[in-house]
Amino acid sequence: MTTEHKKIYIENLYYSLISIFGLFLLILLVFYAPNPKILYYFQKQLILSVFILICILGMVAAVSPSRCAEFLSLKHYQKSDHKFNKIEKRSNFGKKFKGHHPECNNFKSHTFSLMEKKYCAGCSGLFIGALIAVIGTIIYYFYGISDGIDGRLIFFIGFTSVLVYLLQDLLLDINSTFAKFLFNMILVLGSFMILIGIIELNSSIFIQLFFMVLVFIWILGRIASSEKKHYEVCNECSIKSSCIYR
Repeated sequence: MTTEHKKIYIENLYYSLISIFGLFLLILLVFYAPNPKILYYFQKQLILSVFILICILGMVAAVSPSRCAEFLSLKHYQKSDHKFNKIEKRSNFGKKFKGHHPECNNFKSHTFSLMEKKYCAGCSGLFIGALIAVIGTIIYYFYGISDGIDGRLIFFIGFTSVLVYLLQDLLLDINSTFAKFLFNMILVLGSFMILIGIIELNSSIFIQLFFMVLVFIWILGRIASSEKKHYEVCNECSIKSSCIYR
């Protein structure tokens, strides 16, 4: 294992453990912390607005991740060969990457094709999940939830969904396109259900803001996990020496 691989692996492990620990800490805070004496009138609007903003930013990143990949690709070329000019690098990038993954068979389980275009399975799952979460959040704000639906039940469904995502990401190496799509969608929808649950349970603004921080950590963890898996795919490739993406 190279130094770079160790660094990526440790970073991914760090985010995974922090994410799982934070999730269990959240459940302790929600059910065992003292009931708040003050519920601010703006509390619900603030938390829902922040969550919608996070979802929208995630959707933007999901539909145009190639901007990040392009930046990394250009930086790589600048380090390796100063003869390329800016226009040549961009056109070269456009021919090599689809669905922000290299046009390589080793990444075929990371992408799927739709209407002759290639998309990232994980990012597509995040986008669909975030879109549903935004619509669901808006509906919840104006109409609430049906009478008889327990906030604890909603919370535990969301908790279980996020926990399943975190554990499979830490312990399993899934090479199914559909599974990558599904698990990433589950992460967002599970977060949405946790949000509704903690609001219905009248959790304090501190707990709700703590949850927002957790969501941000889960996003960072997802990025670290993706970087680790991509590195492993390329590191195990048999044509590393002649690969045009390195």
